Amino acid sequence: MVEDPSAALLVRVWLEGGSDFRARLLSLRDATADTPAEEVTVAVASTPEDVLAAVRDWLDGFAGGATDPTDGHR
Repeated sequence: MVEDPSAALLVRVWLEGGSDFRARLLSLRDATADTPAEEVTVAVASTPEDVLAAVRDWLDGFAGGATDPTDGHR
Protein backbone atom coordinates (compact mmCIF):
# COMPACT_ATOMS: atom_id res chain seq x y z
CA MET A 1 0.00 0.00 0.00
CA VAL A 2 1.35 3.44 -0.93
CA GLU A 3 1.45 5.92 1.93
CA ASP A 4 -0.68 9.04 1.40
CA PRO A 5 1.73 12.02 1.42
CA SER A 6 -0.74 14.42 2.98
CA ALA A 7 -1.71 15.57 6.45
CA ALA A 8 -4.01 18.02 8.17
CA LEU A 9 -3.44 20.28 11.15
CA LEU A 10 -6.30 21.97 12.99
CA VAL A 11 -5.46 25.11 14.97
CA ARG A 12 -8.10 26.06 17.53
CA VAL A 13 -7.72 29.42 19.27
CA TRP A 14 -9.80 31.16 21.93
CA LEU A 15 -9.64 33.80 24.63
CA GLU A 16 -9.95 32.29 28.07
CA GLY A 17 -11.54 34.56 30.62
CA GLY A 18 -12.05 37.10 27.84
CA SER A 19 -8.38 38.06 27.50
CA ASP A 20 -5.96 35.12 27.94
CA PHE A 21 -4.89 33.71 24.55
CA ARG A 22 -5.00 29.93 24.26
CA ALA A 23 -4.46 27.55 21.35
CA ARG A 24 -4.49 23.82 20.70
CA LEU A 25 -3.04 22.22 17.57
CA LEU A 26 -4.57 18.89 16.59
CA SER A 27 -3.80 16.31 13.95
CA LEU A 28 -4.93 12.78 13.14
CA ARG A 29 -2.78 9.75 13.74
CA ASP A 30 -2.79 7.51 10.69
CA ALA A 31 -5.52 4.95 10.51
CA THR A 32 -4.70 1.31 9.89
CA ALA A 33 -6.82 -1.54 8.64
CA ASP A 34 -7.59 -2.37 12.28
CA THR A 35 -7.93 1.08 13.86
CA PRO A 36 -9.59 4.36 12.83
CA ALA A 37 -7.70 7.65 12.73
CA GLU A 38 -7.13 9.05 16.21
CA GLU A 39 -7.10 12.76 17.13
CA VAL A 40 -3.74 13.74 18.61
CA THR A 41 -2.79 16.98 20.38
CA VAL A 42 0.34 18.25 18.63
CA ALA A 43 0.88 21.29 20.87
CA VAL A 44 -0.79 23.77 23.17
CA ALA A 45 0.17 27.42 23.21
CA SER A 46 -0.47 30.60 25.15
CA THR A 47 0.83 33.14 22.62
CA PRO A 48 0.44 33.60 18.86
CA GLU A 49 4.23 33.27 18.55
CA ASP A 50 4.10 29.85 20.23
CA VAL A 51 1.42 28.80 17.71
CA LEU A 52 3.62 29.84 14.80
CA ALA A 53 6.60 27.95 16.24
CA ALA A 54 4.47 24.83 16.76
CA VAL A 55 3.14 25.00 13.19
CA ARG A 56 6.68 25.37 11.85
CA ASP A 57 7.86 22.37 13.92
CA TRP A 58 4.92 20.30 12.68
CA LEU A 59 5.56 21.26 9.06
CA ASP A 60 9.28 20.49 9.43
CA GLY A 61 8.39 17.07 10.82
CA PHE A 62 5.93 16.40 8.01
CA ALA A 63 8.43 17.45 5.35
CA GLY A 64 11.18 15.41 6.99
CA GLY A 65 13.09 18.52 8.01
CA ALA A 66 13.54 19.60 4.39
CA THR A 67 14.44 23.25 4.09
CA ASP A 68 14.15 25.71 1.25
CA PRO A 69 17.41 27.58 0.73
CA THR A 70 15.41 30.68 -0.25
CA ASP A 71 13.59 30.66 3.09
CA GLY A 72 14.80 33.69 5.02
CA HIS A 73 13.88 32.07 8.34
CA ARG A 74 16.66 29.49 8.15
